[in-house]
Amino acid sequence: MARSLLGLLVWLLSTTQALALEFSHYHSQVDIDHYLLEMAREHPGLVHFHRLGSSEQGRPINYVVISSGDPETLPAIFLNGTHHGDERASTETVLGLVDFLVQEHRKPMLKELLSGYAIYLLPLVNPDGFALGTRLNAHGFDPNRDYSYPGRSDEDSFKTNSIRLVKELSNSVRFRAALAFHSGMEGVLWAWAHTADRAPDHDIYYTLAKLTAGAMAMPRYMQSHQDYPALGEFIDFVYMNHGTLALTVEVANQPSPPPRELAGVVKRAIGGSVAFMLAILELDRSELRIEHQNASGGAGVQLSSKKS
Repeated sequence: MARSLLGLLVWLLSTTQALALEFSHYHSQVDIDHYLLEMAREHPGLVHFHRLGSSEQGRPINYVVISSGDPETLPAIFLNGTHHGDERASTETVLGLVDFLVQEHRKPMLKELLSGYAIYLLPLVNPDGFALGTRLNAHGFDPNRDYSYPGRSDEDSFKTNSIRLVKELSNSVRFRAALAFHSGMEGVLWAWAHTADRAPDHDIYYTLAKLTAGAMAMPRYMQSHQDYPALGEFIDFVYMNHGTLALTVEVANQPSPPPRELAGVVKRAIGGSVAFMLAILELDRSELRIEHQNASGGAGVQLSSKKS
């Protein structure tokens, strides 16, 4: 099943039009917000624009929902970027996915996906850090260490506006699956990050991560804690609270690769993201072949020092 899924993905990407957005440069927040609004105006039955709230410095945090069905009644998948403001390749990845899904929504595979799921896309989780060119938010907090986890309550977490807003959205929608995009290494990570214990859905995670990494030609996929221990990450929070099958996808070895490399980074990340979403579709139909990782960690395990 994994081989046939990747074969379909190769066909899909090979027949894809050029992206309408230009990825020879990085986009500003003004560009991003204008583009999201434009897509919603041009495709009112497919793209729905929402204002989630504002950052500490008053910058808007906006997202779109793409679906040909009723987003209120469908299971949802959450794709987000820029927890860390200086990881601009993650921002561009989400923009590229909006572009791809809108342009290609009539193709049979995507038509099936978009009629069965509501895809939430949030390019800028941390707009202040994005504007300031820093990993952290305006007050010096790391947004991807601000979620609650076993041993730290909600009351002692969620100190940042953006992460409180992501929490509220996650609690409201209860996402079926999610990808959190980062950049600074290349690889795919799954819960748990806060402990070396295996998650109850470890083999499902292993299968999804292997497929996603394979579609991106990345050899590195592992449990997040095996890469490095971290407390307060998005993937742990949504899985712990809602059973959301969430992966961290590191799309490039540099937080913001040279602009000449950006289009290739975005296209590769689109391939991995579509592979992940189609695998979720197969999983929910009981058609996905689940692989079992051996006790030693299995293939694709390489350590890095990058902190997602």
